[in-house]
Amino acid sequence: MPTKFDAAVDAAVEATLSGGSREVKPTRRDTPGGRFYDIDGETYPSVTHILGCIGKPALINWAANQERTLVLDAAADLYLDVAGTPPMSRPAYVATLQARCGKQKAHKKALEKAGDIGSQVHALIEWNLRRALKQTVGPEPRVVDDAQWAFMAFQDWAASVSLRPRFIEQTVWSKTYGYAGTMDLLADVNGVLTLVDFKTGKAIYGEAHLQNVAYQVALSEMGHSTPAGGLIVRLPKVQTDPAFETAAVPPVDELFPVFVAVRRLWTWAYAQDQAYQATRRTPGVK
Repeated sequence: MPTKFDAAVDAAVEATLSGGSREVKPTRRDTPGGRFYDIDGETYPSVTHILGCIGKPALINWAANQERTLVLDAAADLYLDVAGTPPMSRPAYVATLQARCGKQKAHKKALEKAGDIGSQVHALIEWNLRRALKQTVGPEPRVVDDAQWAFMAFQDWAASVSLRPRFIEQTVWSKTYGYAGTMDLLADVNGVLTLVDFKTGKAIYGEAHLQNVAYQVALSEMGHSTPAGGLIVRLPKVQTDPAFETAAVPPVDELFPVFVAVRRLWTWAYAQDQAYQATRRTPGVK
């Protein structure tokens, strides 16, 4: 049976949101099931939530290595601490080791730390760009040294491309394809209107390109200026990684169908998860 999403994908865009007489105010909701936006009476999954259904084998291996390192370090420290004392029973040793490892997974701690730095970088960039546009800004965000290092790389990049910002941290959405998100920056880059995404990871991954084209399509559907292209700017957050890195995003016509396919996959996966969660909430159903 065709779904509402299927019909929306096949339908033409009859009107843009900007053409209405009333202002639409999106509301973001971060839920245990993912991030969503409530817009004009409809709920849309975020672009990053949708892209989360893409498998990441490298991330799984990294997470396993993080946990392995944590356990080895905790076991070695415990061995030194109990050396010369009466031997512990196996259950006591295991219980003590578990307590030292903690309940939170090692890779979760690493991701949270990296996420905090990334959020600080974005906040500092946004603050400075808004100030450059003479917009009202509050106090300058306080950031750690790693975030400041990334911001200095941003300044180098901005100067090298004669950056002229237009929209900063703008929420965009597509009613046609059923998604929403918050783009980092729409700006003139070397005189060319470009949708820019900032990343602070160790590399530029394929999902970043899909995210960018999704924002480009949404921005155009809403009736704003259509970007001539997209750009990913990776900002280093450690001093051993001294320079920014950029990657041009493939054309929308080439890459957006891939995002649409991922959107369909997310729809199926989310429905499966919701059905499973419903069985867990129903007494007597296993």
